[in-house]
Amino acid sequence: MTHSISIRSVRTLPGADRLKYYHLSGSVLIGTYVLMLLGAYTSAIGAGLSCPDWPTCYGTVVPFLHPEIINSSPYTALQIFAEWAHRGVAMVVGLGILTTAGAAYRLQKQPLVRRAAAVALLLLPVQVVLGGLTVTANLQPLIVTSHLGTAIVILLMLCTTTVIDYVTHRLGIDASRGKRSLTKGD
Repeated sequence: MTHSISIRSVRTLPGADRLKYYHLSGSVLIGTYVLMLLGAYTSAIGAGLSCPDWPTCYGTVVPFLHPEIINSSPYTALQIFAEWAHRGVAMVVGLGILTTAGAAYRLQKQPLVRRAAAVALLLLPVQVVLGGLTVTANLQPLIVTSHLGTAIVILLMLCTTTVIDYVTHRLGIDASRGKRSLTKGD
C-alpha cells in the first residue's frame, strides 16, 4: 500500500501546525550567534589565517583528508579545524538566512519582518566577501571589524524577524492588516 504526500496534506499532518515562522527564524538567529562565537574563538586562538586561502583551505574543501597538510602547517590541527568549522557553519547559516527571507515573503509576514529578513539577505553577500577578505588581506583591522559589524547587523535583523513574528503570533495580529483577529487561534 503506497501513500502519496502532497504539500497540501503536509499542512494537515499532526504537529505540522506547531511549526511557525519564528521557529525557523529563531533557529537561524541561534545559528548566527553560534557562528559569531566560533569566529571569536577562532580569532582568540590565533587561527584567523590557519586556512591561508579562500574559499578553500589549503586548496581543498576538507584539509583533514590530507594528513600531509596538517603535518606541514605552522598551525595546530585545532586551529585549522576552528577556521574550517567557522566556514562550514557560515555556509549552513547563510542557507538559513536565504530560507528565512524566502519564507518571510512566501508566508506574507508583516512588512517589518519581511524588511528585516531582506536586509539580512542583502547583507549576506557583503558578509561573505568580508569573510574572504579577512583571510586574503591578512586580517586587516578595518576588514575584520567590518566583518564583525556586518554580522551584528545581520544578527539584529534576524532577532527582529523572530521577535516581531513571535509577538504578532501570540497577540493574534493579522499580518496583512496589522489588527488583531477576532479569533485568538493557535
